[in-house]
Amino acid sequence: MPVPVDDVLCRFVRERDWSYAENRPRPGAFKQPNLSVWHLRRLDEQGVSPAALQIAHLAGSGQAHHTAGDYTLLAIQVAQLQGIPFQVQVEWRPEDEYVAQPWRQWNYAHIQVEAIEGPADFLRDFRNELARHCRRQVPPGPP
Repeated sequence: MPVPVDDVLCRFVRERDWSYAENRPRPGAFKQPNLSVWHLRRLDEQGVSPAALQIAHLAGSGQAHHTAGDYTLLAIQVAQLQGIPFQVQVEWRPEDEYVAQPWRQWNYAHIQVEAIEGPADFLRDFRNELARHCRRQVPPGPP
């Protein structure tokens, strides 16, 4: 099921993927075939802060917030600029195959950003645009 374009999503960013000089994520924070992101309103409706999900390898991580529409729009813009096919979809993915064990209690808020046309590991320019155009970013901190 698609996610409404105005809904705000959180991508956790490990410290090694954070640029302190620019106070934002590095493009590498978005270099994966599928990005796991979390729906902030759904978490809030359950009284859960994003910090609660910062466990295991995400302890002390930062956050990059985008809307669902930001992901699709930036993909379209990059595809047009580069003149190549590239499209992503932003879909609910609460199933166990998408949500690792430590986070399954929050699976109701889990979303995947997936390439449905073009390179599966995302274009470099797309990752750069995601890093530059966060609606909100929270730097990594102590776990």
